[in-house]
Amino acid sequence: MEAMSVDYVQRCITTKETTWYILKRATLEAKNASAQPQPQPHKRKVSVPRTVKIGRPGYRVTKQYDPELKQRSILFQIEYPEIEDKIKPRHRFMSSYEQNVQPCDKKYQYLLIAAEPYETISFKVPSTEIDKSTKFFSHWDPDSKF
Repeated sequence: MEAMSVDYVQRCITTKETTWYILKRATLEAKNASAQPQPQPHKRKVSVPRTVKIGRPGYRVTKQYDPELKQRSILFQIEYPEIEDKIKPRHRFMSSYEQNVQPCDKKYQYLLIAAEPYETISFKVPSTEIDKSTKFFSHWDPDSKF
């Protein structure tokens, strides 16, 4: 029989001991996990009132050009005649990569406008930076609902 080197024997013993400790620890953790249920992170449950959608709102889109500033603008006028008194329409810009309806095109972004009980409508607009300082405004008249 060949003589084994001391290093080889030491590595084999260490590997066997390490494997044994790993198995022992895994069985202990499995036993503790089955005995005590893991605490679940606190999830806030938000109840969203579901309403029946009554269709799309009426809208008008007007393209404008300001020759002094050399800027293009788009005016969206959306009419919600059946909207409740305390509800105000919301809007947000969505990247072309966020939506799943049309193929992604980095030249365009989407303006989404939503108000209950109407369906959410979206407009495909050019993906240029929007000047939100002075020219960007949103106005809701609760009396005329326009």
